[in-house]
Amino acid sequence: MSRADPRPSSPPRPRAPARWRAALIAIALAVSTVSACKRARAPSEPAAGEADAQGTWEAWLELAPLLEVARTHAPEATVKALEDAAALLRDRKAKSAYKRLNELSGSEGRHWIAAARGDVASLYFVVCLRGVAWRLVDAEKDTPPSRTADFSEDAKVEPGDISVESLLTDLDAAVASQIPALATHGRISRARVAAYVSQCAPNDEVARMSQDVLKGDLATLAAEGALTPDLAYMWAGIQYADYSAAAAKPFLLRARETGYPDPAVSYMLAAIALEQLELELAERYAREALAAYKQLADASQQAQLWFVLGEIERARKRPAAARKHYRRAQELAPDHVAAILGEARLLLDDEGQGEGAAVALLTEHLSRLVELKAEVDARDDPAAALEGAAQNLEALVVMAAEPDIAAACRAALLETIEQDPEPLRRGLRYFYAATLDAKLGEYEHARGHAILARDEFAEGGGEGLLDQIDAFLDQIAAG
Repeated sequence: MSRADPRPSSPPRPRAPARWRAALIAIALAVSTVSACKRARAPSEPAAGEADAQGTWEAWLELAPLLEVARTHAPEATVKALEDAAALLRDRKAKSAYKRLNELSGSEGRHWIAAARGDVASLYFVVCLRGVAWRLVDAEKDTPPSRTADFSEDAKVEPGDISVESLLTDLDAAVASQIPALATHGRISRARVAAYVSQCAPNDEVARMSQDVLKGDLATLAAEGALTPDLAYMWAGIQYADYSAAAAKPFLLRARETGYPDPAVSYMLAAIALEQLELELAERYAREALAAYKQLADASQQAQLWFVLGEIERARKRPAAARKHYRRAQELAPDHVAAILGEARLLLDDEGQGEGAAVALLTEHLSRLVELKAEVDARDDPAAALEGAAQNLEALVVMAAEPDIAAACRAALLETIEQDPEPLRRGLRYFYAATLDAKLGEYEHARGHAILARDEFAEGGGEGLLDQIDAFLDQIAAG
């Protein structure tokens, strides 16, 4: 691991056009830049040998690419402040580095300072306070950073904490500069800040606005060939989600070549190789990511990688090996819906076992997937009690893309429904059976199961959930 590994704590996920894709990729946000004098090129084709034109990830952790450009464009006092900040960052003194930069926040070189402050703040903050402020610390040199978000009423903004709004306002001015190199570095810094604001925002409107700024800045930087290692990674996630694996792959490779350390880079490359049926390459990337997540003790992502390895073995037509990997994923994450469906898929493909065995397997797992929150009294707060179970069943419905697996899931939902003493769980089962009915085009069955779900929710004290049922019935009626 690098001496600093700042990453978003809750990376967004791309949409899932492929059957397995919804469970496959965790995409974090990132940043990458190119020298302002470089000729712009098509964003999907970074030139060979120029992937490091804006510096490696390690160089960015000390602001080296920004400092290099500033030496030929910025005032002497500004360059000296950047050099001092870089030296402090080498010793993990992020708070002191930011303070040194702040000394020149009103100077002639203030726009260069704004870009540097945005980089330091986004790369090194350790606490996001209610989405309005970030906190930096001077850390021990070998202590990896750990990020948290504090939205509690007790979270207080202290002297020295960074106002996110003020940071973005200053970066807007830097981006508007008539100096192309400064505008580019201002945009790089603003994209980094916006990336984290979109994940830790004071409200949904700010999150949406930040996401729009982020996408716009990334598109401009990609068109200019000015993506840094972390932003190349971020842009890859957007390309994968909105366009295709082929569009994402060059940017992932750029992030990898320039030392961006997040194992999700290898994870995404494994998913793309699997989608393109490059199975040996997919396995190599998947095992590389798995080893990294083991080092991080991240059981959830390890489970995802075991699922990917299961998909690779299924593509190789090795069902025994695939089943072993799916079960390993479930050991690490018992509610790993994709791995459960993968195992059911193997049974459906086995002429000797077929639908009955798949339904039995899914029925066994459903008893765990539909558990209500133990710490929540269902009578006091039915919606909260249903939250985890509803998420599991929604994932089941979304990932059950093929008609035969959707039919098996529906049969499992209904198999032991009358034996369940909890009306809220029965309501959930009926409702998601209804959604599968609709998915299979059986609208009369969908209507009947939705009405039964409504009755169960009413009996269980979940009247507040009935609007969803009514909306579903209206949609069915409208065809």
